Amino acid sequence: MSDSGRPTKVPRKSTRKPPPRWRKYLVQAELELPPPAMSAPGRTLLEAEERVEDDGISSVPLAWWQMRPVAIAVALLLGLLLIVTIAALRGAARDRAAAEAARADVETLTLRAIDSEQPLHIAPNPRSWSAAPDATIDWPEPPQLLQLYMPVGYADFQTFGLVMDKVDHGRVLVLERLTPDSNRELRLALNSSAFGPGEYRLRVQGYTWRGQRVDVGWVRLLVNPRR
Repeated sequence: MSDSGRPTKVPRKSTRKPPPRWRKYLVQAELELPPPAMSAPGRTLLEAEERVEDDGISSVPLAWWQMRPVAIAVALLLGLLLIVTIAALRGAARDRAAAEAARADVETLTLRAIDSEQPLHIAPNPRSWSAAPDATIDWPEPPQLLQLYMPVGYADFQTFGLVMDKVDHGRVLVLERLTPDSNRELRLALNSSAFGPGEYRLRVQGYTWRGQRVDVGWVRLLVNPRR
């Protein structure tokens, strides 16, 4: 305070503005935007796409392989491949079955060495073909020599002929001028590999004094396939 009792004014310190080149201007900072909210777990691509279509806003653009036409095309392609695979498997199964049948036919029609002998006694029917097979055997494997014995003592002939046909195939064997043994039996040996499974019909014929052949016996022989 002054001597007169009045307050003394304190002079303010003068402030000077900085030169213009020193002034700092406000600059807006470029901040990165937060990442888009992820879709809830369990929602499929098609649901997200439908939601975007309904809202009319697409925050995340879909890749080309995520588009609906691409998904439909891939599904159709997979269905076509499945159909082709099934057809190929069926064709392969048919080919394997045909190859197995051809192998069995080749094995059946190939004449092979015999391993043993099997006697087979068959009595011919003197009237006609029997309603059921007169004898049934299993096709032997390995091959056997079948010894056929057919009694013909009921027929008054000295020499006989034998004709063998396979049903649905044709003639298999023709034998002429066969003479029965002391037991009045015709004896015939056959390699089982010479004929395959099926039904065989044998006709026993007797020779007259003029050389003509007359049917005197009928035999039905059934050979079952190998099991």
